[in-house]
Formats: sequence, structure tokens, C-alpha cells
Amino acid sequence: MISYIIGDIRFIDEDFFIIENNNIGYRIYTSKSTLMSIEINNEYKIYTYMNVREDDISLFGFYSTEELEMFEMLISVTSIGPKNAMAILSSLTVNEIKKSIVNNDINYLTKAKGIGKKTASRIILEFVDKVKKMPIHDFEE
Repeated sequence: MISYIIGDIRFIDEDFFIIENNNIGYRIYTSKSTLMSIEINNEYKIYTYMNVREDDISLFGFYSTEELEMFEMLISVTSIGPKNAMAILSSLTVNEIKKSIVNNDINYLTKAKGIGKKTASRIILEFVDKVKKMPIHDFEE
């Protein structure tokens, strides 16, 4: 497991970036929030999740540990894979997701691409107790 990578951003696209570390370029899929926090030719510490499947190994990366933690929570829900979790994190901030869960706001969660009422209900049901113990910031991310 790769927990994080420290390196220079060499390329940014609409759903991934390439970070160079020790002359190796790693393609890291990410959220819109992380993409807005990074710039080419600057050094960053990117927290990662390695997804291993039979036909693919992918890295998903985040500017903050809080976003990584939410990603890992989301992919633990049945029917939400890494790409769906990334779509959610690209549509809603971590705080918006937390507030939606605590307030039982299914309609707000369904604003995220690919999330219907059934999946939103499942997210709320599975995480309401855990999210209530997490800090929720009043400012926008």
C-alpha cells in the first residue's frame, strides 16, 4: 500500500494528475477539490489509496487526509466503487457530505453524479453515527 507520495506535479488533466517522485511519474486519479488545490511544478504531499483489481491497479490521491477518509468510507458502501466515490467528492465537499448525512438530507446527496435516493439512503444509514463524531467545519472548503 502506498500511503502518500511527495513530489512535483508535472501534468494536470480533468480527473487525474501526474506527480513525479524519484524520476517516476505516477498517474493519480483525483477529485475536483484536489485538482483546484494543486499547481504544476510545485511539490505536494498527496495522500493515496491504491485500488487493485484483476485487470487494473490505480492510484487515487487527495490533498487532505479528511478527503481520503471520506473516500474510503464511501467505497465501503455496497454499489459505490472508487470512480463513483470520486464523482461524489467532485460534486460535493467533504463538509457538505457530512452535513447531508447528519441532517438525513437524501436530496442533497443525490446532487452528486451517479447517486440515487437508494444509494444516498444507504450512505446515511451506514455512516450517521460515525459522522456525528467527526468535526464539521462551518466554512466552505
